[in-house]
Amino acid sequence: MFGFFAALSIDALPLLSQFLMLALTIVTFVLVYYLIQPWWKQRQSSQRSLENTLPDSVVVTSQPLIPAAEVPLFNLLHFVSRDMFLVFAKIPMRMLVQVNADETNVRRDMAKAMRSLIADYVLIHPGTMVPRKIILVESPHGEDKQSLASFALMTVLCRDAEIDMIRLEADKNYSAAELTHILGLNEDE
Repeated sequence: MFGFFAALSIDALPLLSQFLMLALTIVTFVLVYYLIQPWWKQRQSSQRSLENTLPDSVVVTSQPLIPAAEVPLFNLLHFVSRDMFLVFAKIPMRMLVQVNADETNVRRDMAKAMRSLIADYVLIHPGTMVPRKIILVESPHGEDKQSLASFALMTVLCRDAEIDMIRLEADKNYSAAELTHILGLNEDE
């Protein structure tokens, strides 16, 4: 059996056969290079052209960050909290809390679960840049944007991160005094 493998070694082949194998290998690499090169250049040029201009079939327009029905609520939130907090809208939960876990699977599952969690409004302390209050706006007619499981996860995350979570109704007209009280921003506190 050992003699069979010895016969297959490169030393057992005549010198001309070795040169032919080397030449065949080089020709194969050259052919592959010249076959792939046009595809690669076309791919690079199409990526460069998308960096500068978009095709005529693509239409891009701006869209509002928050729905028109929530604009008065956002403005009121900004008005009542402007002396104490910065107000941000539509912030992913993964930007607001840091989750550490020893196990990779747990960390991956948490990241996956948090991917769809979005805080409607966040009150952030301007000195520390730490979120202090998260405001979720309940949609009218019971059309919640986030499921009950997502809401439960968000509640747990906020509780553990010591962030107040407040739910407001989108279709309710709040007064400045009422919203100040709901948010716990009374000056006497």
